Formats: sequence, C-alpha cells, structure tokens
Amino acid sequence: MFFQRLCQMIVCVTGVVVLAGRTPAADGVIQAHQALFDRSQPKTLGLQTIPGEQTLLYRATKDSHRFCHHPNLVRFNGRLYCMWSNGLTNEDDLGQRILYADSENGLDWSTPRELAIDPQGRGACVSTGFLVNGSELTVFYTVTVGQNFHPETALWAKISSDGRNWGQPQRVTSGFFIEAPRRLPGSRLLLCGENVGDARESKRMRLFYSDRSGGLDGWLEATITPGNLKNFGYTEPGWFQRNEDELVILFRNNSGFLYTSSSFDRGQSWTVPVKSNFPDSRARFSIGKLPDGTVFLINNPLPKLSDRSLLTIALSRDGVVFDRAFIIRGEPTKMRFPGRAKLDGWQYPCTLVHGSHILVAYSINKEDVGLTRIALSDLVDSR
Repeated sequence: MFFQRLCQMIVCVTGVVVLAGRTPAADGVIQAHQALFDRSQPKTLGLQTIPGEQTLLYRATKDSHRFCHHPNLVRFNGRLYCMWSNGLTNEDDLGQRILYADSENGLDWSTPRELAIDPQGRGACVSTGFLVNGSELTVFYTVTVGQNFHPETALWAKISSDGRNWGQPQRVTSGFFIEAPRRLPGSRLLLCGENVGDARESKRMRLFYSDRSGGLDGWLEATITPGNLKNFGYTEPGWFQRNEDELVILFRNNSGFLYTSSSFDRGQSWTVPVKSNFPDSRARFSIGKLPDGTVFLINNPLPKLSDRSLLTIALSRDGVVFDRAFIIRGEPTKMRFPGRAKLDGWQYPCTLVHGSHILVAYSINKEDVGLTRIALSDLVDSR
C-alpha cells in the first residue's frame, strides 16, 4: 500500500507513470507530461503554433480525383519525393491509384504524376511509402480488392534507379500497410501493418523483420500478443529506437490514448501493448528522432475520436516523457467534396528530416495534400 501511494505521489509531481519494479522505459511506455495538453482549451490545448512554411502539393477540383490520403516522403539522389493515395470520390474505393511529386527544396513541387495502379486491374492502391537501397529507390503500396482486410490484400513494390522510370510490380507479402519498411542500424528492416482475412479473428497488428536490404523478401513475422482485440481496429504502427537495446512501437486504437510496446531483440518479439496517457484521436501518427536525438511525435491529440482538426508535434529528450509541444496546423478546414469515410482536418502526417528542416506532409480533409517545412532550430530545447 505504501509503495502504491509512493508511485501515485511520483506521478503527481513528475507526470511520469512508474510501474512496480520497472521504469517506464523498460516497459515501452511513453508519457505526456501532465501539463502538456490543457483540455480546458479545446481548440488549441493551450499550445502555440510553431513557425512553418506551407505548401500545397495537390488540390482537388470538381473535375479531378477528389480523394487524397496516406502521404509518404523520402529523399533520393538529391531530390525529395512525396507519394499519396488518390481516388475519384471515396476512400480506398476501386480504381484508387498512387500519385507522386518531387522537389529540390520541399517547397516547390512538380506536377503530380501517376506512380502505380492495381497490377491486377480490379482493386484499389493505398500509398505505403519508399525505401532507399543504395542506388535504387523502391516504392511500396498496398493493393486491396475494395475491402482493406480482404484476405487477398497484399503489399506490392516497384524499383527505380532514377525516381522516374519504374520496373514491373512485385508482390511482397499479404497484409495492409501504410508505412514502408524502415531500416535499423546494421541494415535490419522492420515492416509494420495489419493482419487481413481470417487472421484478424485472433490478431490485429502484423509485424515483420528482415535482414535482406532490398525489402522485397526475407520477411519473418515477429511475435506479439495484442491483448484484448476489442481495443484495436486499425493499429497503424509506428516505431522509434529509444536506445541501443530497446525499440518502442506505438499503436492506434479505440481508447483515445496511444498503446505502446517494446522489443529488446531488434524487432523479433514485442511485449504485450499497454495503454499510455498520450492522447490520440484515433488516426495515423508519425514518430521518429531529430538529429540531436530528440524524439518527436506528430498526431491529432484531441479527446474526441476521429477529431483531426488539430495537428501537433510533441518532443521528448529521453524518449519517455513528452514535455513540449506545438501546433503544426490548427486552422478550421471544411471539405469541398463529400465522399465515403472523408473527414475534415489535418490528417495522417508523414515526416522527413531534410537539412536544417523537418518536413511534415499531411492530407487536408482527405482531398488535398499539404506540407509544412519547420526549421529544426525552432524545435531546439534551450533548457
């Protein structure tokens, strides 16, 4: 009883949850400091807007495809590339394709052009992302048959040596993915997404690792016990390396707070996910590290599920407690063209550190694609 009360006192003072016998870091828990978000100010959560340069990569018109979502960024051969899902009207409807554009500076972008369609000619393409492998750039995209969790839903890939001319599509593995493989130090790749088909009766997230650098084969499924399946629909995993020994992965879920899990064997196995106190409105987030080691987490932290009207960046010096945050975009938005599953707001961020800036791409109302370029100097903690 005394130890329980002591832990409660520590939480009140520091905003950090301490679990009996272990530190938060050892359990993968991330924490929002108790003073980080002020819920009495529902429009801003008490946060200031960070300076940023805005640009628009795609604006829907009545005569064009009117659905855009799932942006992903990469740097290759001195240029920046952004890809996204692009459909006629509804989210992930049959015929949805992949568009992409390129840029030298992250502000001036080329006219979007088609990157991929369903190689089987009967489904929808969902933007998953890029992987640089030496002199080659691989683009990944999920192909469905109109239902994202259909048993035939799978990840596909194409390869380019110049970012303009692409090889033939190759099927990689079954599952639904919106984030491409990412590389650990030492070349191991992690691929994180969703189970599909009958597997969803006992599983949700689908996590892989591979020691082959190309990302097209060698995938082995990691072990994870999701716990109560009712907590999870789409999990849309995102991970970062907290230290040399620990990887931390976060999951979207239905609770209003992100779930977290850890791996201590470079992604081969993961602990049972536990709920953090970091608010999330049930949407894709982006997590990673800045060049100085600061961990950033970009998400929609409003308490109402699927409220994506506020996009923020939170920062942590130790990868455990996030104690600073800023608004990236929070101006009111309103979709111009209705469609199934479309929502107002700033959504599904993807990030890339480029020189002295961090680039944040996002969909706007699921119909436009925007990007904010933020100076890293504005994120420096001077304390």
